[in-house]
Amino acid sequence: MRPLINVLFGLSLIVSLSACLAQKEYVEQEEQLNYYKQQALASDSINAAYYSLDRENQQIEIQLKESIRDLEELKATNISLHRSYSELLTKYNGLVNQNQQVLATTSYEKIGLQEELSLREESLAKQQRELANMEYELYQKEAILNRMEYNYTDMKGDLSSKDQKINELKAALQKKEGKMAELRQSVNEVLTGFSNEDLSITERDGKLYLSLSQNLLFNKGSDEIDWQGRRALAQVAEVLKRNQDIDVTVEGHTDTDGTADRNWDLSVMRATTVVKVLTNNGVSPSRVTAAGRGFYAPIAPNNNVQGKALNRRTEIILSPKLDELYDLIKN
Repeated sequence: MRPLINVLFGLSLIVSLSACLAQKEYVEQEEQLNYYKQQALASDSINAAYYSLDRENQQIEIQLKESIRDLEELKATNISLHRSYSELLTKYNGLVNQNQQVLATTSYEKIGLQEELSLREESLAKQQRELANMEYELYQKEAILNRMEYNYTDMKGDLSSKDQKINELKAALQKKEGKMAELRQSVNEVLTGFSNEDLSITERDGKLYLSLSQNLLFNKGSDEIDWQGRRALAQVAEVLKRNQDIDVTVEGHTDTDGTADRNWDLSVMRATTVVKVLTNNGVSPSRVTAAGRGFYAPIAPNNNVQGKALNRRTEIILSPKLDELYDLIKN
């Protein structure tokens, strides 16, 4: 019987460890949720978190099935022990009857039978103690299984809620990406008459960068916009008025010719002038921000004529409003 006890003890230890593992996994899931809140803008990370939670849910279901299988095995063992006990009791009663018959024959045989009976009784008492221990262990395992089932139900509810939140975030991100694609197409359509050297459109980090060269907007060292630049900005304003959920930042940039203070002032004044043209053409001032970067954010080396020409630019940065995503994360 001792190997059987060792096996049962091992099973108890495995189930206990499984409970600890489930608790640990629950804590890890809470930490992952905090991670999702910080990385809501990155749809790939959200997808990865979703798949990880799904795999963990499957692992918990596997562990629960193993615990249920262990419980069934313990129940079968208990039934077998009860059957053995009944058989031993029958044998014991038979031995008692035999003992009573032998008492009538010889005292020597009586002593031998008494000794054998004592050994059998001792063995039976030992088996009864083992059976009692096994019944107690079975009771403990049933209690652990009940707790695991309760925790599993709670975790399934949490996973369902997380799945819903992930789907909402994915839908919001897809909506934002679709909006940016439509915005880029609209800007391309209204600015088809300008050369790539004077005007370029790029997309970085979920934002649309509309870069206008100095030649398109300003004379050298000036913050006054010529008629061609005003025409381009008026067309951009029409697109912005049709897309009210887009924030606008205008950044002025210069090359390294001249002093840092002069270039910084010039970049600020040029950005402010562009903002005034956009708002005069109907763009709400509450959506627009003007910023001067001087020569501190170059896109090309300032050691040649071509690089300096690229750095003398004004960038109109179009950013989708993320209020919907922030509300999803906050709630």
